[in-house]
Amino acid sequence: MSSSQSPNPKIDGRVRRAQQKRRERRAQVLEAARRIFAQKGYHATSITDIIDAAGIARGTFYLYFDTKRAIFDELLDLFFQLLTREVRPVDVAPGARPPVEQLAGIVRHVLDTLFANRDLARILLREAVGLDAEFDRKLAEFYGRVLAVIQHALATGHRIGLVRRCNIAVTSTCILGSVKEIVYHLAVEADVGDLFDLDAVTREVLDFNLYGLFLPGDRKLPA
Repeated sequence: MSSSQSPNPKIDGRVRRAQQKRRERRAQVLEAARRIFAQKGYHATSITDIIDAAGIARGTFYLYFDTKRAIFDELLDLFFQLLTREVRPVDVAPGARPPVEQLAGIVRHVLDTLFANRDLARILLREAVGLDAEFDRKLAEFYGRVLAVIQHALATGHRIGLVRRCNIAVTSTCILGSVKEIVYHLAVEADVGDLFDLDAVTREVLDFNLYGLFLPGDRKLPA
């Protein structure tokens, strides 16, 4: 190989450093946008707000994102990915942990993810709903995946004798609705009091959705 074709460590090093710097700058812009969207809301936030918060020039912003909506979409797509990773079917294979224990782990991991990303959850629940048809489609698809997991869990629970016979479509929607309301308070409300005890929230979500409100032995509705 001639000297002109040989790798140049100095050039390669500069290229890697430049690429790393671009990745860091892009992450800096995303983080600034995340904070500003959560504080001011999507509609009240301008590109200038994001640029000022990130401490960059306007031209630098447009190196990474074409519009305010582009950066907003990326933040919410990231949030969907984080949540989807935690929502998974219950494993009933031999040797698997007890189903209720698995459910408790799933609920707790979802709550941990939401609590660690309250700003993204706040953006999703307070700002993004009804933004436009495309986002509503994404949101519906996400909730559809969650609903499918709940329906699968109910059907599996009934098959193995853990869950009573029920209208799976109605029951799964009730479960999703109760969890969404808890999530709203965790993510959006300024003062949620005892809800910050995530162990207590996890237990109550499971107790309510698995056992309802009646005391043991009194779980039938009156005639």
